[in-house]
Amino acid sequence: KEVEDLLCAHPKILRAAVVAMPDERLGERSCAFVVLREDQLPDFDEIVSFLKKQGLAIFKIPDRLEVISEMPMTASMKIRKVELREQTKKLL
Repeated sequence: KEVEDLLCAHPKILRAAVVAMPDERLGERSCAFVVLREDQLPDFDEIVSFLKKQGLAIFKIPDRLEVISEMPMTASMKIRKVELREQTKKLL
């Protein structure tokens, strides 16, 4: 939640969700899925720099950034993180 809130504070990011992503060597890593504001495209280094400036601990910084057009949502407007975790399996 802390990382997601900080990501959403970035001026180019509208929505964010961080999920676990499988990793052969480490077991799992973190992947941040973001929906951008008005098609602005921040690069990963820009996001990392922003999170560091916000005081986020290094170990909490996501290992990967994926830009998506819209978040999968439930009827009650919660992000479907299960669907995002499934998408990370396709990224390997």
